[in-house]
Order: sequence, then C-alpha cells, then structure tokens
Amino acid sequence: MSKDRFDIHQHLTDRIVAAIEAGAGQWQMPWHRGSGARHPVNIASGNRYRGVNVLALWVEAQVNSYGSHVWGTYRQWAEK
Repeated sequence: MSKDRFDIHQHLTDRIVAAIEAGAGQWQMPWHRGSGARHPVNIASGNRYRGVNVLALWVEAQVNSYGSHVWGTYRQWAEK
C-alpha cells in the first residue's frame, strides 16, 4: 500500500508556472513588495529561513496575500 507523498518541489514549480501564465503586466520582482520585502523568519527561533525555503515562503506569501514575514508551525504559533 503506497501513499501519495506531497512533492514540495513540484508544488513550488506549479506555483511559479501559474504566476507566469497568469501574466504580470509590467514585470516586477514580487518578493520586493509586501511581506516579501523582508526576509522570512521563524517565529520560535527568530532565525531567517535559508535556501529554497525563502523562495517557497515568498511565493506563498504572494499567492495568499500574507502581510507578515513571520512563519512557524501550528505548535510554534500555539505556544506564542
């Protein structure tokens, strides 16, 4: 019995392709607006995210119109 696993790489690629296909009018770097202008940080540790996580969080913030650059797990938010 095999379970379908969530493929984060495919998810991120799909989000980027969808944004490109939707058209952006005059090109801008969307991560330099709104929450993307600030480096994503973890709510519990205060550490900045690194690598592909930065891009993934910028994309999610843009797609979902998030206004904060602070990220964390459900448990981390519940503890705050």
